[in-house]
Amino acid sequence: MQRWLAMIFRVLAVMGLVALTTPALADMKPEAEGPEAMTIKEHRLEEPIFGGQAYLLEAGRGNSPTLLLVHGLGEQASGIWHDLLPELAVEYHVLAVDLPGFGRSDKLNALYSPQNYAAYLNWLAESFSSGPMLVVGHSMGGTVALRFAADWPQQVKRLVLANVAGVLHRKVITQELLEPDLQQRLPGLPAAPLSRLDNWLSGIIAGLPDLPLDINQVLNNDTLRARLLGGDPAKIAALAVAEENFNRDLRGLATPAFIIWGAEDHVTPLRTGLLLETLLPKAQLQVIPEAGHVPMREQPELFRSALQQALTAPTPAAKAKPWPGVAENTASQAERVGSCQDQHGLIFSGRYDRLIISGCRNVRLRRVEAASLTIRDSQVTIEQSRLTSTGIAMQVTNSAVKATGLRVEGETALVASGSRLDLAGVELVGHDTAALAEAPSLLLFSVSRSESSHGRYFLHGEHRLLPDAPL
Repeated sequence: MQRWLAMIFRVLAVMGLVALTTPALADMKPEAEGPEAMTIKEHRLEEPIFGGQAYLLEAGRGNSPTLLLVHGLGEQASGIWHDLLPELAVEYHVLAVDLPGFGRSDKLNALYSPQNYAAYLNWLAESFSSGPMLVVGHSMGGTVALRFAADWPQQVKRLVLANVAGVLHRKVITQELLEPDLQQRLPGLPAAPLSRLDNWLSGIIAGLPDLPLDINQVLNNDTLRARLLGGDPAKIAALAVAEENFNRDLRGLATPAFIIWGAEDHVTPLRTGLLLETLLPKAQLQVIPEAGHVPMREQPELFRSALQQALTAPTPAAKAKPWPGVAENTASQAERVGSCQDQHGLIFSGRYDRLIISGCRNVRLRRVEAASLTIRDSQVTIEQSRLTSTGIAMQVTNSAVKATGLRVEGETALVASGSRLDLAGVELVGHDTAALAEAPSLLLFSVSRSESSHGRYFLHGEHRLLPDAPL
């Protein structure tokens, strides 16, 4: 178990989820200068959730509404918001937390889970805010903000979510690490060591399906946390984020949500932003170009503008269905059959009667609506699309498919044969059968669900689809 956890945290470290390279806390402490300087009050609070002291910055006291800033993993903690505090404090009553276990807050061997952090934020709201708050969360802080809005909706007026960690199933997160490979992502480092690291990581990923001990057993046991995680808050929090499951929450979360994402984020992929935009009823995504996982540092002016817009823009209209609108296709009736035969890199969007993809690689379907989709011997990515058929809506044979924000509806929604499907925010609706296999296939679900004559299921994890066991 210890060896397995060590491998997991090496992966998390490479991804930047255990420790981000950031300035020291001493460098980030706010300083007031000049006669019109911002007044920041520092609090050390005896908090009741984890049983320690927690650090809090407060600025713009007396303003309304309250704006709560929630940081991600890393010792920089509330310092990540340092450059934004002066202007935010002009309009808002700003609270910037050092979450318990991070920054200048106490570091205990405690269960630093999104649920417990949400309870802590609720305690803060009751202590420091006179009404519902605007909540901004980055990385792990975005996960915590989502859990807070789901568990305590009366406390949250609006969500701003930046480069949210987690949400996808942990096996998907580790696989995303390898796409693209490290040599492409870190061109400044020698090729040979990176090649060896890629091979090593591939071996770790392949060994993940069978865990020697349930992760929640480790997280919920003081002795196991101390023995296997060293009581380290960063490791505990990272593992808890990876285990968080929002499957029963996102589609019903009525809080307006504005999502900000760095286009080049290889720590938390943009795919998560697309999933959140699709499933949250009132959500809008803005992508910041040439920014990675920390857009407030990498593109500060663009992030500042995006944040200001997110805090003041009208509430996004509620989606009638759980996906953004599909773009219209102006093609004539005769041209509404899309086809890819032994080609690479094709992109499809708009409306089609049928789509047939055979022997193709790196094909992307973006906001597609079709009556049926057939994929054979291909590699396909599908984003924010829907398939609606009176028969079989989607048939996949000897192929690899990655789908995000997809709804598939038919007499049989999905037929798979010898394929691997990575399905995030996907709904399989079968009037008879949601999914069946002609040959064994592997389905990896993240915050997905199915509905058929066999029942309704929330799906979050690996599912082996066999010919004699339809879904």
